[in-house]
Amino acid sequence: MNKQSLYAILTISLIPIGLFLIGIKMTVETKTPQHTPVQIVTDNVAYQQLAQAIAGKSGHVSLLSGGLTYANEKAIFKKAEVVITDSHQNQLLTQRRKMKLHSKILIASDVIKNQNYVNYWLSPDITVTTITRLSDLLSDLDPSNRNEYINNSQNLLAQTKSLSEGIGTLKAKKDVHYIATNNAQQLFMSQLGYKSDISDVESASEIDFKTLEKRFQDKKISFVLTASQDQSQKDQHVVALARAAKIPIITFNQVLPSDQKIWQWQLTFVNQLRYALEPVESDK
Repeated sequence: MNKQSLYAILTISLIPIGLFLIGIKMTVETKTPQHTPVQIVTDNVAYQQLAQAIAGKSGHVSLLSGGLTYANEKAIFKKAEVVITDSHQNQLLTQRRKMKLHSKILIASDVIKNQNYVNYWLSPDITVTTITRLSDLLSDLDPSNRNEYINNSQNLLAQTKSLSEGIGTLKAKKDVHYIATNNAQQLFMSQLGYKSDISDVESASEIDFKTLEKRFQDKKISFVLTASQDQSQKDQHVVALARAAKIPIITFNQVLPSDQKIWQWQLTFVNQLRYALEPVESDK
């Protein structure tokens, strides 16, 4: 038998083996490529909560210090695809520019024309707006998981329906005047269209306090905003005048409790405002 005949016989004998192997390969289920979660970073726990609720299993949210103090924080930041900050005056944005990164950014304060405020995350209005903005950003960045982002954001909007309705109720109230012992909630008050009769309590004069006392007595001021740490002599004077005139006093904490979501915590504050305004409305 010559070599050509031997090669032919070997080739023919290998054909069934080849067909068998091809058949096995075709019957084995092809593995679906595993999705790599979108890497999101922020330095604010409020935005971390919102981002994780919207991203779900399709995203991973890391809470970093603004200065990226540790090496692992810098490593995470460099891999981030989305950076969420409270305002343009943020250390993470400075780090992003220094490192010449191209991550997408979402800045909460961008929905506000006046950029002179601080702590935008305290505003319930900002929280509701951020849900939709972040859902849109993630959907554009990762269209293969668009449905998850949309579904998650719709679920979150359903959870925050009471918050949105409360904000709408507050915005509908006109000619509301208030006094605040600090300016933490000044942004939200401006969004509601409410007016502060004293912009800075600490700089108020005796004449200002005399005028304030009269306005309290005449029920021209709807409520007083204060915080537990506001304990200066003038802060206490404002609170005392309000109590004497039976004006509602709303005490709020500027630190998000560790066991609460930002939207739950803000709903409590919004409801306090609504309850404070109800007796004023009933007297009209």
